[in-house]
Amino acid sequence: MLDTRKFRTEQLRAPVPLVALLAGLVALFGFGINFGEAVIGRTATAPHDHGRNGIGEDDDHGKAPGGLAIASRGYLLRPRTTRFTAGEFENFRFTVYSSNGRPVTDFAERGDQRMDFFVVRRDITGYQHLYPVMDADGTWTVPLELAEPGSYRAFAEFLPGTATTPVTLGVDLEAPGLVEDGPISKVSTIAELDGYTVVWTGDLVAGSVSRIGMHVMRDELPVTDLDPILGSAGHLVILREGDLAHLNVRPVAGPRQDTAIDFEADVPTAGYYRMFLEFQHHGQLQTVEFTALAR
Repeated sequence: MLDTRKFRTEQLRAPVPLVALLAGLVALFGFGINFGEAVIGRTATAPHDHGRNGIGEDDDHGKAPGGLAIASRGYLLRPRTTRFTAGEFENFRFTVYSSNGRPVTDFAERGDQRMDFFVVRRDITGYQHLYPVMDADGTWTVPLELAEPGSYRAFAEFLPGTATTPVTLGVDLEAPGLVEDGPISKVSTIAELDGYTVVWTGDLVAGSVSRIGMHVMRDELPVTDLDPILGSAGHLVILREGDLAHLNVRPVAGPRQDTAIDFEADVPTAGYYRMFLEFQHHGQLQTVEFTALAR
């Protein structure tokens, strides 16, 4: 007699190749979702919605270091080119896109600028702070010279729309040629340049908000009449050695105390950091550098 139960069971079984095909499609679909989220970020509604660009922002993001990725918090930095000839000026052009695929043109001003752009070589030499100009279509342009061959990192920091904390994106630039790495910097608290002496005080404490004081002196006297830069008496950039993570640094609000330019910095980890302080006096812009150790 024919065993109909066995026959029915075998009919319900899907062929092995079909099962494998379905499993592969599910895995591929999952990879596509994860890849999209990694590049552009999630587009689902976030706790805070800031309107016209369709971007949500989590306040905790402002405390994490930036510049480690080309895309973050729903924004994407897209350069026109990343290859330069060492020692030659070329126009560097880039656009910031939102998660809806459109160029961002709504940037809040900080000081008198809407885009904070700076470049440094991977060995933390050749620091440049530049001010690009935006076209009507959202394309930013800035003349850029990579003086020496090597790999560089470009940072774009901006405050989109009605966001309350800046977004910092980063992209690698290349200037082919024979690379000579700069010397390993030592921990320093004093810098001298063009008759100015700058001393920084405070401590970088890993996992905390650290307070930093910058004291600018000339002829052994405090300089108290500095010109404003981006709405403050000075501009401070802090990068972590190794991966060039850009720390969230902000000037302390209120009048200056003890002639110091005070800043607060979110220090994520222990390690060595490079600090670049810019100040302007009687129309002359100066940039001094320090190396600090966070414990």
